[in-house]
Amino acid sequence: MRKKKRVVVSGAILGIVLIIGIGFVACHKPPMFCGGGIHGTNFPSHVLEKMDGHVEELGLTSAQQEAYMAIRTHVEAELADMGKNREALFQAVKTEMDHVSPDMNVLADLLKDHSKRFPERVTFFVDQFMAFYGVLDGTQKEKVATELKDKFKKFEAFKNLVCD
Repeated sequence: MRKKKRVVVSGAILGIVLIIGIGFVACHKPPMFCGGGIHGTNFPSHVLEKMDGHVEELGLTSAQQEAYMAIRTHVEAELADMGKNREALFQAVKTEMDHVSPDMNVLADLLKDHSKRFPERVTFFVDQFMAFYGVLDGTQKEKVATELKDKFKKFEAFKNLVCD
């Protein structure tokens, strides 16, 4: 009973924090969120900067650096394409929502069409990561695995906090 109460209270607090956060982002558009939105125009640059920072810590050889730059170019192009598609979706949704009586079927179809590309995009990014991972030496692979384990532990701790 006590666990259930803790989960409900935690959920309520999390909900309030999320609502306040969304309101803050929607109203104030702080620059820390890529010019006012988590997926703003600077989102590809933000992702690439984070990638570059992690890769820099690995100390790549020149051959590995060349392979990374090729992979980075593919990722950058995909992120740019994702941004264009997201903007097109937003405009289509906005156009429909501007009608006096928006057609929910049209909106649902727009979202379904947009979401159809998610599996192939996930596969693309996993494949790019594995291509990069394949050019690393044993020590570098160990560093990457350790970083992923640390991130998973944090995710697992969060999951246990929320779900138990």
